[in-house]
Amino acid sequence: MSAYATPAEAPAARSTRSPWVILAVLCLGLFMILLDGTIVNIAIPHIQTAFDTTFSNIEWVMNAYILAFAVLLVPMGRFGDLWGRRKLFVGGMVLFTLGSLACGLAPSIYLLIAFRVVQGVGGAAMMPSTLSIIASVFPADKRGAAMGVWGGVSGLASGLGPVLGGIIIQYVTWPSAAGSWRWIFLVNIPVGIVGVVLALRLVPESKNPTAVQTLDLPGVGLISTSLFCLTFALIEGQNYGWTSATILGLFAGAIVAFAVFYWREHRVSQPLIDFSLFRSLNFAAGNATGLLLSAAMMGAFFTIPIFLQSVLGFSAIKAGLVMAPMSVVILFAAPVAGILSDRVGSKWIVAAGMFILAFGLGWMAGLVPGVDKISPSTTSLSLLAPFLLSGIGIGLAVAPVTSAVMATAPKERVGNASGVLSTMRQVGSLVGIAILGAVLQNRVTANITTGIEAVQGLPEAVKQKIISGAGGGLQMGLPAGTAGLSATAQATVTSLFQAWFTDAVASTFVVAVILAVSGGLCAFLLRRSAKEASVAVEAAAAEAPAEDVAVAQAGNA
Repeated sequence: MSAYATPAEAPAARSTRSPWVILAVLCLGLFMILLDGTIVNIAIPHIQTAFDTTFSNIEWVMNAYILAFAVLLVPMGRFGDLWGRRKLFVGGMVLFTLGSLACGLAPSIYLLIAFRVVQGVGGAAMMPSTLSIIASVFPADKRGAAMGVWGGVSGLASGLGPVLGGIIIQYVTWPSAAGSWRWIFLVNIPVGIVGVVLALRLVPESKNPTAVQTLDLPGVGLISTSLFCLTFALIEGQNYGWTSATILGLFAGAIVAFAVFYWREHRVSQPLIDFSLFRSLNFAAGNATGLLLSAAMMGAFFTIPIFLQSVLGFSAIKAGLVMAPMSVVILFAAPVAGILSDRVGSKWIVAAGMFILAFGLGWMAGLVPGVDKISPSTTSLSLLAPFLLSGIGIGLAVAPVTSAVMATAPKERVGNASGVLSTMRQVGSLVGIAILGAVLQNRVTANITTGIEAVQGLPEAVKQKIISGAGGGLQMGLPAGTAGLSATAQATVTSLFQAWFTDAVASTFVVAVILAVSGGLCAFLLRRSAKEASVAVEAAAAEAPAEDVAVAQAGNA
């Protein structure tokens, strides 16, 4: 994100309306785009059943949105400076709303994936605009409180996603119960329309074209190519074969594209990612920790709803409610972490959070002595403790790691540093879902391939059909390839398949534990505290552009 630089701009950006009214409008858009990040998870099994599609395609439903969102966050902030932040916010909301309508009406899984990209572009346009506009309408002495509201809405949206998604899928039956998942997208339409109208009437325009030295569109193309190649290879590796020329070529393409991107970013005046910031060990360790936190968290959030509904047979609303304690406890743990980090520093709080998250995930994976790992007979009550622990861990880590990163960002580059951190977290989410999804597919296929041969009474042709359909994953509790079997044979295979799938899910939690522990180890490299971060932000307020300071405060919120 770029500067709000000239003093002449500030008075023009002010509005005669209360800035809190403007904040409410901005938070409406923010709530919509962040809700979409978690509400879709609960609908994954229903979307897979509706389109009778492969598990890898379902991963793309999640990652297409995150990929577009991640690579466009920083350049969209510069578009706002150039063309107008309100224009970009309204345009992003229109695009997001249209994308939501298209997703809700999508006739095929491939169009749904394409329309999720449209949503991601719209969300990326809206997010930096909210911060920029807040910086322009709030005086410095009230900006921190405004960012606190902004951060609270962010947490609330993420926490409500699974529950609201469950309610919609469970109780909205028009035009049919089978199509109720479509309303998780269609519900955005009235919100988007109201948001556009209110933004046009209440939100003032602001821009600063002199702050934009370059849009670096080639850089956007290079990093997009790198992330797409990496994501495609991880998601489709099971289908194409991990040693196939296609997958190996994609991994090589990801490396080459990133290498060229890295080379280019050192030669443009306004890079998307300022790699010189990573010379600070604190900045590098904080970003690595944030990436690993998002990878472990979002990867687990992706697989948990599938397990709850497809194996345990929970309804969508029950799955959402079972997951709710994890989300709710994050809202309480995060403020406590902020207070503690002021007293004892970020390092120990972040490390503790990452290891608590690892413990919660390890509980479900069967890595905790004396505790059984998840199974097809797991109850919602037995999941409460590991879910609460995971939520506490996430809550403890999120805010302090942001504070630690911003503490070492030079005052003239706090906005760029915050943009890098936000992008790294989105990349972590992208990679986490792709990696855990790849592990899930691989283990399901391996378990079926080795296990089905031992099943007595099944014709060889049926066994081969089940093995060949293994990559499709569970279809609401039924393995691919069982159609046409007798009821007894189907029940036997389904029971075995659920056990195999559960074992595969437990394997993904083991990988998530490794990611979380790695993040905890990175946290030990952190040095500066949240209190020092606030001092850095206050110092930046004296000389740095107002928007950049606001971005840093938003991270701390």
